[in-house]
Amino acid sequence: MMKRCCWVLFLVVAFAAHSAAATRQSVGLVLSGGGAKGIAHIGVIQALEENDIPIDYVTGTSMGAIVGSLYAMGFTPADMMELITSREFGYWSTGTIDPSLSYYFSAPTPSPAMFTFNIGRSDSTAAVPASFISPLPMNFEFMRLFSPYTAACGGDFDHLMVPFRCVASWPAEKRKVVLSRGDLGRSVRASMSFPGVFQPTEVDGRLLYDGGIYDNYPLDVMRSDFAPDIMIGVNVGSSDKGPQTSIIAQLENLICAPDPADVPADELVGMRIDLDRFGLLDFGKAQEIYRVGYDAAMAHMDSIRSRVTSRTLPAARAMRREQFRARVPYLRFDSIDVSGGTPQQNRYMAHFFSRNSSDTFGIAKAREAYYRAISTGRISDMSLTAVRPDSARLFRLGARAWLRNDMQAGVGGYLTSSTNSYLFLSGRISTLSFNSMDASLRAWVGQSYMGAHADARLFMPSRMPMSVGVEGVVARRKFYESPAAFFDNRLPVYVIRKEYFGRLKLSIAAGRSGAADLFCGIGNLLDYFYRDNSIDNFAYGRDRASYVLWQAGAAYSRSTLDAENYPLEGASVRARAMAVGGDYNHRSALTGLSADKRTPLWAQAELVTRHYLPASRHFTLGLESRAIVSTRKLTSNYNAAITGAPCFEPTPSSADAFRASFRANSFVAGGIVPVYRYNESLSARLGLYGFLPLRKICERQDSFEAYYGRWLSDPEFFGEAAVVYKLPFASIAGWCNYSSGYTSGWNVGISFGVYLTAPKFLQL
Repeated sequence: MMKRCCWVLFLVVAFAAHSAAATRQSVGLVLSGGGAKGIAHIGVIQALEENDIPIDYVTGTSMGAIVGSLYAMGFTPADMMELITSREFGYWSTGTIDPSLSYYFSAPTPSPAMFTFNIGRSDSTAAVPASFISPLPMNFEFMRLFSPYTAACGGDFDHLMVPFRCVASWPAEKRKVVLSRGDLGRSVRASMSFPGVFQPTEVDGRLLYDGGIYDNYPLDVMRSDFAPDIMIGVNVGSSDKGPQTSIIAQLENLICAPDPADVPADELVGMRIDLDRFGLLDFGKAQEIYRVGYDAAMAHMDSIRSRVTSRTLPAARAMRREQFRARVPYLRFDSIDVSGGTPQQNRYMAHFFSRNSSDTFGIAKAREAYYRAISTGRISDMSLTAVRPDSARLFRLGARAWLRNDMQAGVGGYLTSSTNSYLFLSGRISTLSFNSMDASLRAWVGQSYMGAHADARLFMPSRMPMSVGVEGVVARRKFYESPAAFFDNRLPVYVIRKEYFGRLKLSIAAGRSGAADLFCGIGNLLDYFYRDNSIDNFAYGRDRASYVLWQAGAAYSRSTLDAENYPLEGASVRARAMAVGGDYNHRSALTGLSADKRTPLWAQAELVTRHYLPASRHFTLGLESRAIVSTRKLTSNYNAAITGAPCFEPTPSSADAFRASFRANSFVAGGIVPVYRYNESLSARLGLYGFLPLRKICERQDSFEAYYGRWLSDPEFFGEAAVVYKLPFASIAGWCNYSSGYTSGWNVGISFGVYLTAPKFLQL
């Protein structure tokens, strides 16, 4: 009897539970677009889950599609915030390649070019990016993040943990497109392809843009596709406060403005969250935006709880996530198919991923291969798809590349308030194959610096990546006696240095981020200088010191720095050791006499290190050092000796004057550079540097002869404070610095661009 009663009770409870489930309110969550403002959606979801409000369906546009898809994939609000506040998200959301992933050996030589132009039969247009943000980092991360979940749902978004829809725009037919099937990552990419910021995305042969163009707040999609009993709508779009000066703000007003929705009041609990103080790209303020969203949802919670009577317990929600995630496969590949180039180019790019068609490889190998392929600079875009055939255990990786033309031209420069401004022009010819070649010609035209650098490399088809190369440099540098502030043309020119040299190199890859070189070269170095600083000597003209030198040696370089000027993270090491010899000639302007002398063979070793270590999200500590040890003998004339000596120029602004006190044949120098990062673009930095010659080059006042001073006895100091704003192609900097060794060592200025000059014969 007891057993029969238990069975009856069980059946009653089961029937009641089934009836409750059958009659429970269904709830749809609608998330609008709004760029970084969409992070508020995560705060809203957190508040809903804390109050046990069920979410049965999700639709989203743009950033709403990202948050909505992550939730549909089983991500918790904490998971989503961890992703969005991660360094990796910062890289792909800004189009920045993680320096630790770049392949240093095959990367193009850094240059001050801001824009490049394709030259060729197929495309002779300016290679101005199709988007403000490069798609390359995002391509890989979206494939990695979304492909396993596409496989788990079989390409049907109804079979995610939470059924999902996202909205994109098809300008060709001037309508929106609702995406419910296919590759989940490409669908979300299409929905967030904000014009001008992100490139459009091809889906099923259609070039799609941000869904906000036609439907930024997809309430109607939720009604038509899922017909829930009640909808919770979250709109973070722009309030359209009128004219905006920013191009991005204008586009935001146009695309992300609130959309009127014809939805009966009894079907919708809507909340409009005011986030107008945040910008479209303010991802660095994620925590603050999240909190605004959470607080807004909690302010509406009484209304939500009164309208949504059903509840989902945390244990049931957690079990649902666990059950879905158990279906998500591990991402591993058994093949790679590359398209977009010639057959030979496709095979070349494919061999980065797998040297043998029977090899399998995981996501780490795929990431390394992808970044090695794009590091050549020849690939403007490479889309990735990972497909798991039915009943298969492994994925097939598909890569489609868009290649730049073999010939390119570049233009850029460096504009500063001192005399160091220059215009930069470049031309490049490169191929992409097993026997690839890369040749370039660069030219600098400026008041203080003029030069040309020709460089050619032939990459060898060997197991260990290696290349043979040749380079030549012609350069002229004018030095002024002291810094010239705000375009002050201080005359006369104190020193003129000219360099003409050629060099042969054999380079071998040393891991992902390093290279080793063997080199030899010959050069002619010419220094023009006044015998002393008196006005009387200016009338006689300059002395000339001429060096005809040969060199042979070895070098090692490694770099993961995110920028050559004003880096924020990464590290670099450059080392070089060489033997040098040749002839020296000194012609006096006063007497007209020349003196020839064979320069004794000398050895020179140099080490330069830079480390930028992020201590927190907003603080980075930079450590820099430089050391040169040389057995070079002094020339008889002091000005000849000091002009030919290596110099210490720790910042771009420190190269605007001839600082004799920071020159020596052998020295150690270093500095500490604390950096405050307000966001990904704006930073403030303070550099404090010390310079210590092993033996200072001194001058005899009666004869102008050079001699060595005491060991380690004459330290010098340099300090600079700078505010830097980084654009994708250049930096804007305002700085103030102080150099010891001058009567007035203070200097202030501004600059725009990247300061890089041609290689030097004797110094790194």
